[in-house]
Parts: sequence; C-alpha cells; structure tokens
Amino acid sequence: MASYYDFAEKFESGMKIMEIVNEGAISRRTAYRYKAYYDELKKTGERENGRE
Repeated sequence: MASYYDFAEKFESGMKIMEIVNEGAISRRTAYRYKAYYDELKKTGERENGRE
C-alpha cells in the first residue's frame, strides 16, 4: 500500500501517470491499476458524502 499512497500523492500534486512511471518505482501497468483504484475510491467517497 505504500507504493499506492506514493502514487496517489504524486498524482494529486499534478504529476501525469507517465511522469510517475518514468521515476522507475512502479510499472506502467501498475500505475494504471492504481489510477483505476484511485478513481473508484474517489467515486465511492463522493457518493458517501452525498455529492452524486
């Protein structure tokens, strides 16, 4: 989970997926999986907060 949290922090700060991948910590495939997970968590959070 540490690598996911690192990904999410960088993504939220404005880095693009390929910029994160080019740092070498995670693969492109893993980055897109993390992005899908990030999007799902965000969507779920919005539903729980009554935003949808």
